[in-house]
Amino acid sequence: MTRVFAFVDADNNPQVGVEWRGVTYNFTLAWDLFRQIKLDATAPQFPFVELLLESGLFYSETFDELFETLMEFRSIKDLRIRGHWQLRAPVQRPQKVIGIGRNYGRHALELGNAIPDEPVFFAKSPSSIIASGDRIVLPKDVGRVDYEGELALVIGKEGQNIAPEQAGEYIAGYTILNDVTARDIQKQDKEKKLPWFRAKSYNTFCPLGPWLVPAGEIADPQDVQVTVRVNDEVRQNGHTGDMLFPVNEIVAYLSRHMTLMPGDVVATGTPEGVGPLQPGDTVEVEVGDIGVLRNPVR
Repeated sequence: MTRVFAFVDADNNPQVGVEWRGVTYNFTLAWDLFRQIKLDATAPQFPFVELLLESGLFYSETFDELFETLMEFRSIKDLRIRGHWQLRAPVQRPQKVIGIGRNYGRHALELGNAIPDEPVFFAKSPSSIIASGDRIVLPKDVGRVDYEGELALVIGKEGQNIAPEQAGEYIAGYTILNDVTARDIQKQDKEKKLPWFRAKSYNTFCPLGPWLVPAGEIADPQDVQVTVRVNDEVRQNGHTGDMLFPVNEIVAYLSRHMTLMPGDVVATGTPEGVGPLQPGDTVEVEVGDIGVLRNPVR
């Protein structure tokens, strides 16, 4: 499986990495060499995954062509990522982070909510995004803070009024998101008929990553296991086939209410089993073959 990620090197320069055929390479450097071979100085450069998304080149075929072409001219061993480097969230400042609430019936019921007859969506601040490995910081005086493990999709091209059968064309890839939520604050705001935004948007409340997998690498997004462990104990164990509103319907529905843009992140909902986090915990969200999003809690 091809997995793309963002990192900074030892000199603090932003780079894009890719796990290709089981080996991790510096895609940013490889692409610069590819441009030279193709004698195309006008081709874009990609120090950020967002730029790759905006270019329309985020496909497994792009990575295959890149490395297979380079291998015709030279060894690519020196393009392997070595030494000191730091993982970043694959999409660091999307225009929008949208969550789908109550998309698993048993999760809606465990929080005392009715089963919705259409998608319920809310926003999280992009400033709440952190990478796998970064600390989730529990704010003082907010009460209970919950984990919520989810499959997330990333939009690849601008779209509005998208038909469900065409939604797949607008999905660049899939990643993992932990929709960390200040549950007591959310309850207070719901009672006042206020939006959930502040409960969802504290700093560090949107762990994202570690990888972004091209959509073509996921055979069926409705056939993926979602597992959350806290201190190695399984707390959530759901399946995307239980979604009330599948991925294509979510994309279509959202596009009727807003224009979706490259890099937008959509969290598709969490299964039952949400619960509180405590300082000193480590929370892991594993989604299918995408990987494991792991964050300590402070």
